[in-house]
Amino acid sequence: MTSVIAEWPASSAQLDKLFEAKSKALGAMKNAPRTSNGHFGKYADLATIIDTIRKPLADNGLDVIQCFVPYDDNYVMLVTTLGHSSGQFIRSFLPIKASLQPQQLAATATYLKRVELAAIVGCAAEDEDDGDTAQRAAIASAITDEPKIEKALIANIRAAKDEVAVQSVLGRVERGVEGGQLSAAAAERVRLVAADCVAKFAKPSAKKEQREPVAAS
Repeated sequence: MTSVIAEWPASSAQLDKLFEAKSKALGAMKNAPRTSNGHFGKYADLATIIDTIRKPLADNGLDVIQCFVPYDDNYVMLVTTLGHSSGQFIRSFLPIKASLQPQQLAATATYLKRVELAAIVGCAAEDEDDGDTAQRAAIASAITDEPKIEKALIANIRAAKDEVAVQSVLGRVERGVEGGQLSAAAAERVRLVAADCVAKFAKPSAKKEQREPVAAS
C-alpha cells in the first residue's frame, strides 16, 4: 500500500487569518458537557462535541474535516483538518491499526475522532482528577490484550456477590467494546457467564417462594 499523506502538508503557508478566527471561536465556545461515562471518568461523546463547536466555528468561517487515508500495510491514518474560509488550514495525523476487527476499528476510530476533534479546536471534553486518571491508566495499560481483559472481567463476575455487582461489570464490558478493547465475540462470552451468575442469584429466591405457605382466602 502506498501512503497518500506524504503530499499532505501539516498546514498552509500562512495561518494568520485562521488563528484570528480560531481565537474568536474559542471566545464563544464552551467546553463540551460530560454526559457519558468512561473507564476513567465522564467525557463528552463525539456528537456532543460536534454540537458544542458547530456554531462558534461556523460563525467565524471555520470548519473541521476528518477522513481516513491509506498509510502503509499496517495502518490507516485519521486526518483531521481545521480549515478557514480564506483557504488557510492546519492538520493533525493519527495512525490506526488496519488489522483490527471491523467493530474494534470502528470503536477506535470514533474514540480517536472525538479526542482529535476536541484537541484541534481547543474544546475540553474529558474530566481531570489530579493524577488519579493517570494512575488508573497506568494500571489498565498493564492489561493490553483481549484474552486477559476477558479473563479479568469473567473473574470479577464470578466473584460478584449480587446482581448489582454483575451489572456493574457488564457496564465495563460495554465500555470495553465501545473503546475497542473487547470484540463482540469476547463481550458475548462474558455476558453468557454473567447470565449464569444472575440465574444462580435468582434460585434461592425462587426456592423461598415455594416454601412459603399460601395464605388461606
